[in-house]
Amino acid sequence: MLHRTIVAIALISASVRLAHADTRATVRLGMLPLELEASAETPLFGSSVDRMIDRYNDAAAAYDRVSGATTARIDTGDVGVSETLVIVAPGLELGAGGTYYFRVELPLGYADNLTSVGIGLYPINLQVSVRKNAALYLSLGGSASWLDRPGEGDLGALVTARAAGGLRVARHVMFEVGYNAYVLGGSYNDERLDAMMDTMQLGEPRQVVSAGEARGIVDASLGVAF
Repeated sequence: MLHRTIVAIALISASVRLAHADTRATVRLGMLPLELEASAETPLFGSSVDRMIDRYNDAAAAYDRVSGATTARIDTGDVGVSETLVIVAPGLELGAGGTYYFRVELPLGYADNLTSVGIGLYPINLQVSVRKNAALYLSLGGSASWLDRPGEGDLGALVTARAAGGLRVARHVMFEVGYNAYVLGGSYNDERLDAMMDTMQLGEPRQVVSAGEARGIVDASLGVAF
């Protein structure tokens, strides 16, 4: 994860050096609450979710036969994603001197049990001055990120379709509210799933598979422009 973060920062730094005079460098700091519900029909992750639930419950039944215990079975509600990512998003706004501009970001996300690094593209951005030192803007686009949990063997992703509205004050301070019309994300770890079946050691299900989708997630951020 560290090397991906270093590469992302290096790419932004190189872009800033090459940037044209009407290009702004920006950094946003915000929070993205992820409450993603899993199902067997979840795109990309549905088959892994279904397989995880079946194998976990099979392992639980085998453990109960050997030990005489009564282990609770799981369903899709036990493998959703429930985390809040703190997002640091360095970016560039190309053609920022006009009404229309192009926006690109490299969002880096951090939570207790998740990290992410990705790219955000906003091809549609409109801004209008409302006072001498203030402007309102609207952005439409989305992001795609690599999603990872602690330990080895995880495969994961986070995809969002996002609209954002904001206020830029004194040309440098940004207040932004985002509306994530669609969010899809999750991670799975085949090695942990196989180990669970082989040893019948039932750990936290979300450490093996955690995925889901949601609509209408709102986020907020504060940023600066240079």
